[in-house]
Amino acid sequence: MHLSPRPARLRPQTLPAALLAATVICGVVMVTTGCTASSLNQARLEIDGDLELTVELAETTEQQRTGLAGHASLEPGTGMLFPFDPAGPQRVRMAGMSFPIDIAWTRDGRILATDTLPVCITPDPDDCPRWESPGDVDALLETTAGALDAIEPGTPIRTTD
Repeated sequence: MHLSPRPARLRPQTLPAALLAATVICGVVMVTTGCTASSLNQARLEIDGDLELTVELAETTEQQRTGLAGHASLEPGTGMLFPFDPAGPQRVRMAGMSFPIDIAWTRDGRILATDTLPVCITPDPDDCPRWESPGDVDALLETTAGALDAIEPGTPIRTTD
């Protein structure tokens, strides 16, 4: 989505507050520019000061249900972020996915756990395994397989301006 003029720059901050601000700003832009609700908002993430990602935000129940299913692939440095408000236990599965991904469960601006999820190709999507969050989480990050190999629990994650 191209925004013109550019909204005020957001200061770097922890994940939940920045997502709320991005949602409000993008919601105003959608109303004033006539953007459709089907276009996903985007954010920039920084992990441990070294890894930067541009992510689509899966903010609605439908967007979170669909996730990356239907994407043919992911470009390096991209992904999808699923914010959860309120924080709570979550789970994910790979039904409808044609490529493996890395995931990171987050809470309060820190990564709690990462994993690489393999493709699940079965006639019945309910047969695909599910991965449970390691407790209450406020976001799930999905990105290219291998991108999070060096990331350890406790690593900081934040939005950037």
